[in-house]
Amino acid sequence: MQLEFALLNEGSCIQGFDCGEAELNSYLTDLALLFQRRRFGVTVTFFEKSDPDKKVIGFYTLCPACIQQDSLPEKLLTGPKPNPIPAFRICRLAVDKCFQGKGIGQIIFVHALKKCLDQASQIGGSVIVIDAKDEKAKTFYERFGFISIPNNPLILIQTIKYVQLHFS
Repeated sequence: MQLEFALLNEGSCIQGFDCGEAELNSYLTDLALLFQRRRFGVTVTFFEKSDPDKKVIGFYTLCPACIQQDSLPEKLLTGPKPNPIPAFRICRLAVDKCFQGKGIGQIIFVHALKKCLDQASQIGGSVIVIDAKDEKAKTFYERFGFISIPNNPLILIQTIKYVQLHFS
């Protein structure tokens, strides 16, 4: 299956999207475009290249962020650093139920990581922060080397340097 991606827009075919999580479904249908217009973040959608309707089968939302030094796991970043540390946040990621278990989540996640790498080379940013919805999502991100921050196990983090070494 070949995937294409596009920024969410008013013409995006999101009707019927169902990832199995009501909160993520309603985010996509009710809030994502509004949040994008208000520049809170951008939502990137994915669809099958061969689908003439370009029905969305997955998405992620990415936004700028920062994180306090004392929130970081020990020795994640060494040497002098600003406080707060500039970051990127992957705040939502979902795949339609009909396409789950086919590796699409991984494709979408790696696309998000590469988007962060690209932006880091343009504007800076040292880490990627992820808000995991639950333990299942946390386990998914841990498979890619992300680690929980000490005071909140559902917030995971990894350095841009690590992502560059492993995903570029």
